[in-house]
Amino acid sequence: MTRYDAGCEHFSEIKILGKPALFHDLRIDRNSVPKGLYLYEVRYDDYGFGDPVQIAKGIVVNHFGSIITRSPLKLPSDGCLDIDPEKDWDYGEGNSLTVKEFLEKYPAKENKERER
Repeated sequence: MTRYDAGCEHFSEIKILGKPALFHDLRIDRNSVPKGLYLYEVRYDDYGFGDPVQIAKGIVVNHFGSIITRSPLKLPSDGCLDIDPEKDWDYGEGNSLTVKEFLEKYPAKENKERER
């Protein structure tokens, strides 16, 4: 299973559960994600509609793509967070960002507090 370097890809900017995130339909290499960011994989539905319905640290069957977030998502004890594609997933304007641009747009909270 091929995995891709997060630093070499352009992602779609989305919102997941109201939080900014990066999305790509590829499998991203966990070791290529910079410290301070969190990588998850997304499962699509079994009905063939192609809707994102579940987030986990790793997805084998029905892999929809990968997301990178600035803050960790709270996964339930079974490790799989069910989501509603219409309420919890927002493609927004579909901006294309690199990981570096995402980090610049959404700096770490501690950096924001130091600037005040």
